[in-house]
Amino acid sequence: MEEILKNIDYIVLNRGENNIKYVNIEYDSRLVKKNGIFIALDGFKLDGHNYIESAIKNGAKCILVSKDVPIIDKSITYIKIENLRYKLGKIGLNYYGELLDKINLIGITGTNGKTTSTYIIEHILGESSRIGTIEYKVGDEIIEAKNTTPESLDIVKLINKTVCKNIKNMVMEVSSHALELGRVDMLAYDTVIFTNLTQDHLDYHKDMENYYTAKKKLFKLLKKGQKGVINIDDHWGKRLHEELGENIITVGIESKCDIGGKILNYTNHNMSIQINYNNRSYELDVELMGKFNLYNILGSVGAAVALGYEISYIVDRLKTVKKVPGRFETINIGQNFMAVVDYAHTEDGLINILESISEFKKNKIITVFGAGGDRDKTKRPKMAIAAAKYSDYVIVTNDNSRTEDPKIIADEVIEGFKNIGYTNYKVIIDREEAIKYAISLTEKNDILLVAGKGHETYQIIGNEKFHFDDREIIKKYID
Repeated sequence: MEEILKNIDYIVLNRGENNIKYVNIEYDSRLVKKNGIFIALDGFKLDGHNYIESAIKNGAKCILVSKDVPIIDKSITYIKIENLRYKLGKIGLNYYGELLDKINLIGITGTNGKTTSTYIIEHILGESSRIGTIEYKVGDEIIEAKNTTPESLDIVKLINKTVCKNIKNMVMEVSSHALELGRVDMLAYDTVIFTNLTQDHLDYHKDMENYYTAKKKLFKLLKKGQKGVINIDDHWGKRLHEELGENIITVGIESKCDIGGKILNYTNHNMSIQINYNNRSYELDVELMGKFNLYNILGSVGAAVALGYEISYIVDRLKTVKKVPGRFETINIGQNFMAVVDYAHTEDGLINILESISEFKKNKIITVFGAGGDRDKTKRPKMAIAAAKYSDYVIVTNDNSRTEDPKIIADEVIEGFKNIGYTNYKVIIDREEAIKYAISLTEKNDILLVAGKGHETYQIIGNEKFHFDDREIIKKYID
């Protein structure tokens, strides 16, 4: 036990049986095995201390707690650790042994672009583990993603699986919540990327300064001497670069930087781009489309360069990168208009996708979107203004309303339309009916954008989760 708690302050409340070989370590009492360790986390909804007896019945021989509890079995070791949740990852690393020297660990933070960047980097590097919004992936094993960045102990377990399968790279999205809650404090990254920062999650962070400070923490977790990557076209990225200074690879389209790029032209299926690095230019076609995806590509190139990959190899790999589920994902079943599903759920996300669509617009743009419930309310009218700027017609609908009334959410959204005098909109709360109506409006060469849910295959209304996939609904109503 001393090895598992190395470099961690603790108090032994009760010393149970000696010389036990602990077989697993869990914070879910249902998963504890005979001779296991149970970590009683004081959670956000449930208190693990209430499940100690259940863990012991399942065979736990050691209980880690963050507060004084009654000793219900003298044969069980009880250990008290203050701020236990923040030390969970370090305990996990101690349990599984030194893992971080056996993989390349890549972290990506920012409001938009994290998911796409993980897919691009995985494609460049070859076989890699991936942790993110859509799923967690280790080799051929796919695990449902409960959070963008899992709990710290779960991250350690995924790293351990990666090492056991002899996979050399792990690329992961790192959310501001995870950084603020210390879920990645135990890690040391080989490179990290900052994509951008726009208004989101202010229900949690309260203001942009707190949001920025949380994101900045990722760069403090770089291994000594390793380089991070920053998009300096972004206002917050430029500031981050100025504050960090050394060991940074800068990327951008408009700024003077280490790795630059531009879009040369579009087709209906891909775009031609130019990447500039080390006084040389490289031209290639990629399936990913839009200016925001060029930023994702440049950040990913920066990460690969930071890891020591040759630029010629990186460019060759980019030529075969595929579209990412729910990110500028086109639905094509022979219709005479373009249908796009995208995860954009912020003002900036809508601007990015709509700006890109506008670049090859031939007729109308019809946009369907809603705003999530129990989330930052201030972005709702701003999303409307963003949609109105580029759309010929907008349908406001329900997203994941959660415990809020979707009609009230829609009213708050359309305040943005009213503020700018935009009248080409309709409110249809039922999301399926909204998509059906939008498709009925489309004509040849129109572009239909259904935004907000992207890859998600569910809708949360109240406290219930229902199956719902924008892609399936679009296919259902296309003639």
